[in-house]
Amino acid sequence: MTKLSIQIRCLLVAIAVSVLATVARGDVTPFSGAEVANNIAVFRIEDEGIRLELEIFPRDLPVFERLFPSEPISDLQSVQAAFGQAPGRNAKGLMIKRADGRPLPFQLLHAERRQRTDRASPLAGMPDPITGGRIPAPPEDPDVIYINAFYSFEGARPERLIFHPPQDEDGLPAVSIGFMVIDRSVPVTRFSFLKTDTRLAINWTDPWFTAFSNPNLNRSARSGTTSFLYVEPRELRHEVLIRVRELAPWIGQNLTTGARLEPAHQSQILTAALENFAHRNPVSIAGMPSKPALVRGSFLTLGERGFEIVEDAPMLIADTTFVGVILTYPISELPVSASITWDMFDDTIQEVPVTLTDIAGPFLDWGSSEDPKITWTNHLKQYVDPKVTPVEASGIVFVPLLALLAFVLSITAGFVAFRVSEKPLSLVFVVLSTGFLITGLSYSGEKTVPFLSPVSDISKTQIATDAFTRLLANTYVAALEVFPEERKEALEPIVFDAAKADITAELETSLTIQVPGGGRAQIVEITDVVIVQGEMDRRGEFEGVAQWRVEARAGHWGHDHRRRVDYRARVAFRPDKGNWALSAITVLEARSPDV
Repeated sequence: MTKLSIQIRCLLVAIAVSVLATVARGDVTPFSGAEVANNIAVFRIEDEGIRLELEIFPRDLPVFERLFPSEPISDLQSVQAAFGQAPGRNAKGLMIKRADGRPLPFQLLHAERRQRTDRASPLAGMPDPITGGRIPAPPEDPDVIYINAFYSFEGARPERLIFHPPQDEDGLPAVSIGFMVIDRSVPVTRFSFLKTDTRLAINWTDPWFTAFSNPNLNRSARSGTTSFLYVEPRELRHEVLIRVRELAPWIGQNLTTGARLEPAHQSQILTAALENFAHRNPVSIAGMPSKPALVRGSFLTLGERGFEIVEDAPMLIADTTFVGVILTYPISELPVSASITWDMFDDTIQEVPVTLTDIAGPFLDWGSSEDPKITWTNHLKQYVDPKVTPVEASGIVFVPLLALLAFVLSITAGFVAFRVSEKPLSLVFVVLSTGFLITGLSYSGEKTVPFLSPVSDISKTQIATDAFTRLLANTYVAALEVFPEERKEALEPIVFDAAKADITAELETSLTIQVPGGGRAQIVEITDVVIVQGEMDRRGEFEGVAQWRVEARAGHWGHDHRRRVDYRARVAFRPDKGNWALSAITVLEARSPDV
């Protein structure tokens, strides 16, 4: 394999691992089942009225018949004919009413037959590890009747509205409708079921504060500014999500409702935000003020599926755009305490929810102008700090090199003494052989020769599997270090010096699982380690192909990202000075079994 082909393969593997880290959309917004209901209604509030995007399950078409004009348009007529609908039930239509009960006038703009929009979880139909039930899946029939309609304000923008679902004669929901409301690009709700009259208060100054009177319908992200403190092995991270409109006064910007951000403006905002957060909201570790070693950030947008990181966007809307900031503080071990003193308060930011997360789980606290200091205290009683440790070469016998040579010389001298007929000379060789043997057996130097134990009942494949499993576990411990040079140094006990640069490079690329925002997932479990090719020789040296699976997780901006990746790699290791040591590891394939 040429050097160029190796570089290309490494690049492809690194890209694959990075992609695997971002495909799981389900760790952004939990699935309630409403997003895959038979019928889906998305309401978009605009200055002049509300636009409706409705997907009707074919068998439920009669329930919505009051939405259609008295003389059906040709598209809709053909749709109805195609599905051969039976006469509808007596149902009240899908209406939006003012606070006094007057319905907004409805205008049907377009209707057609099409495929359902895919909103399902990638794991739809599989067991939910939290609830134990099945993750909701959409109807098997993907066909829907798509309706595009408009409810007009008739020039008088309302402060309050009532959303009224179709109901039967008993006042019960006539059909299942999953709905979402978006106010001028800002998601007001998560996907929920529209079952009864639901009241909405519109904030025309800032759509972020538009909300339903039923708090269970509103999106989970209600605060425009949130703070997260992660305490993990080797690093403490302070992460912040702040809406651009709330950040604006702190960086000298003036942004109004609907403001659009061009690329040049985006760059200016992100640069100013990172400079600002590098010295605001100071962090103390074990009572000592600390400065971040790394400050990085990204733009995020809040959409139907929750927060998503955006890069190189040609345009962003200030109302729905956030800056995500990550400040990293390296630590050698978990401190006794750590605190954040939040100092960015004004008329908009009056309190900041802060989530403190360690291996025991997240804890919620709040910072305010009256009580701005939030403290994490180390209550972990049985925590063991992970360290890279030498991996003892079990199943291997180490014979001192000089002792082995002395033994060979003693046997040779004894043989010569046996063959020499003259007694004086024979006696000399006997003394020499005895001296060589005693010297060799009493010498225990660093130079040793490894051999597979002749009395071990463990197979060579099992010895190789056990050795690589422990080497791999230690390699991932080294990956906890914050900086590349520290990771390279941490590999010292388990990697040969000549291979350290190559294995460090592999650890930085192919073996790293990236999460959104540029973070690195931690490996929490290694399973299914198998030697698929190669055999250990009589001196314990192995070169071949191994495969394994890792479970990884990363807390990031309040989300718990979980990843599962299957690896296949060419590996080489051998015993040295009583321990196993890696001489090569090259990832050949990395894929997610869940994709």
